[in-house]
Amino acid sequence: MVDGLDADTYDALVTAAETYRAALVVRLAGEAGLRTEEITRVAPRHLRGAESVAGARLLAVPAGDDESAGGEPRLSDGEPVDRETVVPASLAADLDRYATSEGLDEDDPYVDVSPRRVQMIVSETAARAAGLTDAALDERVTPSALRKTFARRQLVDRGVDPRAVRDAGGWESLGTLDPYLDPLDGEALAAAIAGDEGTADPSAERATRTVLPGFEALADPGSAAPPAAVASGLTEADRWAEAWVVRRAVGGERADVATAAGVDRETLADRGVTAGGPWLDAITDGAPAATDGRQGTAGRPAVAVPAAYEGVVHGALCVVAADGDPVGEPERRALAALGGCLGRAITADRWRELLHSDAVTEVEFHTTDERAFLARASERLGCRIELASTVDVDDDVSRAYLSVDGARPQDVAAVVESAPGVSDFRVIETGEDGCSASVRLADGSLVRALIDHGATVRDASAADGRVRVVADFPEGTNVRPVADGLRDRFADVRLASKESVARSPRTESSLRDGVADRFTDRQWAALSAAYHGGYFDWPRGSTAEEVADAMGVSSPTFHNHLRKAQRALLDGVFEDDADRPIRDGDERATPPGG
Repeated sequence: MVDGLDADTYDALVTAAETYRAALVVRLAGEAGLRTEEITRVAPRHLRGAESVAGARLLAVPAGDDESAGGEPRLSDGEPVDRETVVPASLAADLDRYATSEGLDEDDPYVDVSPRRVQMIVSETAARAAGLTDAALDERVTPSALRKTFARRQLVDRGVDPRAVRDAGGWESLGTLDPYLDPLDGEALAAAIAGDEGTADPSAERATRTVLPGFEALADPGSAAPPAAVASGLTEADRWAEAWVVRRAVGGERADVATAAGVDRETLADRGVTAGGPWLDAITDGAPAATDGRQGTAGRPAVAVPAAYEGVVHGALCVVAADGDPVGEPERRALAALGGCLGRAITADRWRELLHSDAVTEVEFHTTDERAFLARASERLGCRIELASTVDVDDDVSRAYLSVDGARPQDVAAVVESAPGVSDFRVIETGEDGCSASVRLADGSLVRALIDHGATVRDASAADGRVRVVADFPEGTNVRPVADGLRDRFADVRLASKESVARSPRTESSLRDGVADRFTDRQWAALSAAYHGGYFDWPRGSTAEEVADAMGVSSPTFHNHLRKAQRALLDGVFEDDADRPIRDGDERATPPGG
């Protein structure tokens, strides 16, 4: 029996990834054949275009410390390389986009975690996939099983030369791949030796060609808004006559066309697209929906896939075939992956809109759900808790910085010990009747969920078992799907108020606006954790080592991100001041005698 996951099961695993990074971890093992520790070493500078094949991308796999003594090839800077492997176009586009969105330098690893954490990410994603789908998925999936999936896909599904698979995956010998290769019968030998068409799946090759322009348009940082860019990119392929993005109209029974390529919105309205169709099914069910032809698609085959991120479905991406051929399963899978990337891009755009909008939609949520840690703690201790900040430790874990009034640190610690998903209670400062402290949140929180949906949380507090959270969304945001998504996680979340308000001048200080876009997520996390952890106080509430440990990173990594963040902050103060004194090392300084 061949090891590895079949196509449907593998796709279910990728789809179940809760974060962009988790999806990349799965795909680097399953589609590029990387080992666990190799996933933590590859960086943007290791990805390059192939010179011999147009559009192909190669990923250099750096040698580990225990592998660097041999005569292996090296990069131009002398770094030893174990091998190079071919990266599918869609994965390469995702890597490019992730590096841009995260502000990664050329040397920053795509996945800056330990090998053990990589294994946990795969395991957690598999458990989530097993609970969300009907796929026959073993929850004990490992990166090694994903490498076997890579071998299976190349050897069995695509018929790639075993020598190429061996070298791409870094296996020692062809004998390692024997379990994947069934004996050839006479007809198969004739086809292979006589030079007939190979065993590659033509439908899979077609899916790559027809959907790739959508990924390329999305990965282009200078392109139009993500929905328009993807729709326009897809219609560049001869396969698709039309591409449009629809969203659910207020009331839920109709659709609004957000953007279209290959057809104008009026024509779509005349066909009855706004009255409903498979595209609304895709939004409601969160899964692809197809049709072999109906009035809305002018009688041609079409498929709609959800554009979703973190449980929020922003709409549906719809493509209409130009040649009358039904949309095959490989194309559906590729389009579904593109829809997921589009959902992430729309969320990122909303974050940017919030930074620059003059007015915001202010919402207030309440919950008494015990799964919300602040509600649980405030009720049991009869105290008031204010959330000062949350810092992402990784894609699944946050560190929350709290101000507690009316409870002793030891009492708060006791509640932490009994609360699921909450751990590592650390006191920063004690007061007369309370304390400031931080906790590790592994099961998510209402605050983090809102941030993931593109909101800026302005206030979060809890008293007598009730949590109150006030957040700002970009003006015009449809809050209803956000509220529905929150209720899926916290059953009694209630939208207490919603109103459009002018942005507070205090939140638009020239200093903050001038430097906000200078930070990467990691730099901001380091600066925020240091500030709220008391690192800048005198005497210090936490040492650098303690803050780094709380964030789950090494001390040198923390110092690296903190230094870069401090530099970005100071650049915002000094770099535009043309009259500042010239200091040693200033690029404007004139050498003696100059």
